[in-house]
Amino acid sequence: MKWLISLFLLVAFSSAMAQEINCTVTLNYDKLDGTDRVNVTNLAPAIQKYINEYRWTGGNFKGPKIQVTLDIYLLSASGGVYNAQAFIGSQRPIYKSTNTSPMVRVLDNSWSFNYTKDQALYHDDYHFNSLTSFIDYYMYVVLGFDYDSYDPLGGTKYFQKASNIVTLAQTGDLTQGWGPGGSGTYSRYSLVNDVLSGSYDVFRKAFYEYQYNGIDLLSTEKDTAQATIASSLDKIANIVIQSGTRSTLIKVFFDAKYMEIAQALQGYKGAQAILQKLSVVDQAHQSTYEKYLN
Repeated sequence: MKWLISLFLLVAFSSAMAQEINCTVTLNYDKLDGTDRVNVTNLAPAIQKYINEYRWTGGNFKGPKIQVTLDIYLLSASGGVYNAQAFIGSQRPIYKSTNTSPMVRVLDNSWSFNYTKDQALYHDDYHFNSLTSFIDYYMYVVLGFDYDSYDPLGGTKYFQKASNIVTLAQTGDLTQGWGPGGSGTYSRYSLVNDVLSGSYDVFRKAFYEYQYNGIDLLSTEKDTAQATIASSLDKIANIVIQSGTRSTLIKVFFDAKYMEIAQALQGYKGAQAILQKLSVVDQAHQSTYEKYLN
């Protein structure tokens, strides 16, 4: 079966080289007024162009673009400094299906950046910028999860690039959201720190199995795929149980996957046991698991 997936990937990635990401950017500035509001009227298309026209992998990426959503909510502004929330979502195709699989779904509540009207946006991996470095960080995270889903630990290069941005941010301006954060609190620092920690290699390999040999095979080998999905989820649940805490990485996984998980296990004979286990380790989505249990 493995060669069939490999054939799929070769066909999918045989198209001409292209930018890797197709991002749709929205910007809500209803809470702003006056000059602060006028200054950002063209910011959404500028960010969208910045993302979609840059070659994030160095120019060798082939195949369907990664579909990304970036929704920005401006909460306040003063002296050219904007405080915002941002939702970042990505998805990828499922093998032999018209459906897509959610990969990243993050709501980042702690973002502050400097911006002046019609400011040019430049990519720079070596200098921190409170606006573009935030965007760069999440594009690398998106690439990291996407590559991990096709190859065990395949996204390490991009997670490392995101980690480098976190390091630069520690001595930059407007460092809100770039620090470790408190227990149970999402932070950019914690996400890449978790994913690059060797102690979470088990999770990343389970994530690959879940996606590549589970979700991707649901339409062609349903019984085998469901067993793989259940086994992968059991490994992930055991990480939470053994550590006694749900890390930022595990939170990001379940926030993206909980509904897909519940739907993918429908009709599987072992669904009750794994969903009951997930109800304990992923209590934020307990009601969804219980709904599918019933």
